[in-house]
Amino acid sequence: MTISGAPRAPADGSILLDDLLENGQGVGRADGVVTFVTGGLPGERVRVAIDAVKRNYRSGHVVAIEERSPDRVDAECDVFPRCGGCQTLHLRDEAEREWKRRVVSDALMRIGGLPDVAIAPTVSGLRDGRAGYRNKVTLVCRYNKSAMRLGFFEARSHRLVAIEHCPVLLPRLDEAVKALVRFAAEVPAACEGATHIVARASATGDELVVAFTGPTANRRLGEHTEELRRRMPELTGIVMTWDLAGENAVFGRRSAVLWGSPVVRERVAGATFSFGIASFFQINSAVLELIAQEMLARLAGASRIVDLYCGVGTFSVVAGMRGMATSGVESFALAVGEAAANAAENGLTRSAFECATVADALQGERGATLLAGADAAILDPPRKGCEPEVLAALATSGIGRLLYVSCNPATLARDAKALSAGGFTLARVTPYDMFPHTGHVEVLAEFSR
Repeated sequence: MTISGAPRAPADGSILLDDLLENGQGVGRADGVVTFVTGGLPGERVRVAIDAVKRNYRSGHVVAIEERSPDRVDAECDVFPRCGGCQTLHLRDEAEREWKRRVVSDALMRIGGLPDVAIAPTVSGLRDGRAGYRNKVTLVCRYNKSAMRLGFFEARSHRLVAIEHCPVLLPRLDEAVKALVRFAAEVPAACEGATHIVARASATGDELVVAFTGPTANRRLGEHTEELRRRMPELTGIVMTWDLAGENAVFGRRSAVLWGSPVVRERVAGATFSFGIASFFQINSAVLELIAQEMLARLAGASRIVDLYCGVGTFSVVAGMRGMATSGVESFALAVGEAAANAAENGLTRSAFECATVADALQGERGATLLAGADAAILDPPRKGCEPEVLAALATSGIGRLLYVSCNPATLARDAKALSAGGFTLARVTPYDMFPHTGHVEVLAEFSR
């Protein structure tokens, strides 16, 4: 579309790209106007079909590549790049890791005002080329002409891209998706009213759990569990959740186990973790292992740590198994219970967990008591980063070392700026390719006094 006063697309549609956004769009200029191009890579000259023209930029997609980047590879997926799940399946793995290192560096420089921080090379957990790595998948459900289709949302839209399988999943989880797609198409009554089907496979164990979720309970799903088990013999649990908190919610506030066990088990750094399919646990078990081992190395010599935003207790438990006393804080009540159970399952007697927001837990005398005598604090916040009150409490505490695990370089950089102003120095930064073939990057940052 074209709006009045907006810049026009170039007559030949040919653009030289010089950058790459986190959403996988190449960036170039034509007639002085910034153009975002789906399917293009830096260094490429591409012919572009313009999809939208705004006052300050255009967006479009590649229709032909005139000069190909040496970093381009063939995407082994029939629905890329329409599917919004992956953004960089067409980018060579080594180039993707270097790009992610630059994303972290740029954020720390632009947002954090920290231009002199050394960024280590991005660490990858991939061992077999482009083998799948994800241990969890969330499939969108849509009725179309009385048939149930499963897939992912198209990039930057809510249009469904139907799939038959997904190459970035663990192989056994990909096989499960193939079976679920056929099951939904052939037994649509079992999926009636579902908005999502979530499947999780253990990367280190035998568990494979599937959850059907929607705004209301589907009473007919129970009639078809035997058929689903027949089609998916590796299944260990079938769950239904309903009463969604909002239209974008995946899991409901109420749930029922229709068959088997809802629990998935993973081993990380010698510890065993059990958690439900609705609980947060990293989707790349191989990279989580690498981060845990590096964190343990950086905590060498510590006797007591505080684990903030601790989830199911992953870092508390692996630290506790090395003799450290640990105190965890988490606002999700279910995860707190799982963290305590995981500590007990691994034989720990010096680990405690509190259900509270981290901001509340660190306030006043309560926070001073929690932080007193701790050698280090671990921070693993959601994408929005840490609350200002949390950073302020840490700055005025006696803690001399922070290990910050971030899934968002922008909020890490913002928080690093605040911590630097509060007396901490950003000592080491290591990006991890937790989410290969996407624009997301995990970071382990170490702060010291």
